[in-house]
Order: sequence, then C-alpha cells, then structure tokens
Amino acid sequence: MVSCGAVGVISVIGNALPKEFSKMIRLQFRGEYEAARKIHHRFTDLFSLLFIDGNPAGVKAMLHEMGFIENVLRLPLVPTRISTLQKMSEIMKELKI
Repeated sequence: MVSCGAVGVISVIGNALPKEFSKMIRLQFRGEYEAARKIHHRFTDLFSLLFIDGNPAGVKAMLHEMGFIENVLRLPLVPTRISTLQKMSEIMKELKI
C-alpha cells in the first residue's frame, strides 16, 4: 500500500512481527522498494494463513507458537484449525521465527 501512495498501514502480522514489519515500512518510505519487497515476500505464506480461519484466530495462533500468549479466544471466535496451525508452525520454523 505504501508503494502505491498510502501514508500508513495497519497490519495484523505487525502484531506478531513488529520489528520486521516496521523495517519493511521504513524501507518503503525511503523508496527502497526492492529491499521492502523482499521482506514482504518472505512472509507471503504467513499472510494467507493468518486469515484462513478468521481474524484474530490466526495471529493469536502465531503469537502462541512464538511463546507469547495462550491460544485462547472467547466465543463466538474459535482457534485456528490444527491443520492451519501445523502449516503456520512449519513455515515459522523454516523462517526461524
């Protein structure tokens, strides 16, 4: 969005990866689009997994896998499916998150 002219971003993945996400946005604002794009594409698979089972279930599962929170949601929200959590965990291990 920033490369298209947006002056700010609200991002779900920014809650789990604030350092990386902030770096990507700062690079965009400085016009270093290729470096920012590399960060963005590094997390492409995670972006899609965060929303498969709804928000905030995906990011809560990710934060749980990172050891920050319990993976508990209040009804009517429910946690991600086990298959989604397994895929997310595999990707995070590959990315060393």
